[in-house]
Amino acid sequence: MIRIDVQGQLNVQRKLKLLQLPPAKRKRLMGQVARKVRSASRGRLRAQRGLDGAPWAPRKSGRKQKMLRKVGRQMKTYYQPDSGKVAFDGTVIGRIARAHQDGIPEVMTADKMRRIHGQPDYSAAATTAQAKALRAEGYKARKKSGKGYRNASIREIKDTLTLGKAGIILRLMRDKPSKQRWVIPLPERSFLGATGQEINDMVNTVFDQTIRARA
Repeated sequence: MIRIDVQGQLNVQRKLKLLQLPPAKRKRLMGQVARKVRSASRGRLRAQRGLDGAPWAPRKSGRKQKMLRKVGRQMKTYYQPDSGKVAFDGTVIGRIARAHQDGIPEVMTADKMRRIHGQPDYSAAATTAQAKALRAEGYKARKKSGKGYRNASIREIKDTLTLGKAGIILRLMRDKPSKQRWVIPLPERSFLGATGQEINDMVNTVFDQTIRARA
């Protein structure tokens, strides 16, 4: 949620003129400014840029698909004669938006992963990610002829190991216990709100329109 400070962007003379407006006019002014802030926030979402104009940090996975694509639809404006804000209706969307806005790390647990992705099928074939991780750790397979071992291929690992067995071997090779709780870092990806200069321009534009309409 972002609160919009209109009076803080006006000089003393304009503040007095604002206070002279009837409540309905002030409320309409706050609504217009709130919608402009929402529009600017949606524009940053489309451009995938922060309040400072810099591009957002890319996904760690390297995927190119745009982030927070549906967040803009849930952005709502609320306003009264003396206040305005841009916020989200849904609590889940709101939490996701705030986490990205402020770069709040996510605490993940094994139970939470199961709720999101379901119970893994440990009898299924090992995944490509597991096979790559095992190769990186130096996993070897017995040579088909002669004695000794050789580096196993990704295809061979996936064909011969189950998801469950690959996970156990990987933990043993890394000599690490199974994690039940871990933290996923999240870089700051601001979009909600407007800079001081943007709000100043919005407020003064809307204020001038309101005064002219009154005249």
